[in-house]
Amino acid sequence: MVKISSEILNQCYAHGIEAYPEEACGMISGKIEEADQVDEVHPMKNLMDQYHAQDPKMFPRTNRNAYMIDPREHMKLERALKKRQCRIKIIYHSHPDVGTYFSEKDKADALWGEEPRYPDMYYLVCGIKNKKPDSAILVSYNPKTKDFEITHLD
Repeated sequence: MVKISSEILNQCYAHGIEAYPEEACGMISGKIEEADQVDEVHPMKNLMDQYHAQDPKMFPRTNRNAYMIDPREHMKLERALKKRQCRIKIIYHSHPDVGTYFSEKDKADALWGEEPRYPDMYYLVCGIKNKKPDSAILVSYNPKTKDFEITHLD
């Protein structure tokens, strides 16, 4: 299981507070050879409002209740990290004023059919309530049970 330091978690909370009352999103990376360690937070722009404005039927949600990371920024980050022998290990987002849980939408986005979209990826959900950190969960996919397991972070 990947270990998240309080410094990394606080950076994710800070991003969630900055984006409040909308959802923040981003990625957390670490060195490839240190499987259970992360050391850098990469805040990303939430594009959901853009997609919603272009096609509200196809994208009924907004930044207030969903997130979409720019795929070009994602790939750019992947390439830059690879050069440093690092990789993305966690995708994070915030839940403003709705509690901390891994929603059905979160699950659907994390899967490609019946399999994980990104094998070995973790998901961090940071609850933000009234512009303050609320709670956080770390989510991982268990291939044996074919379901997501949730760890509550203090």
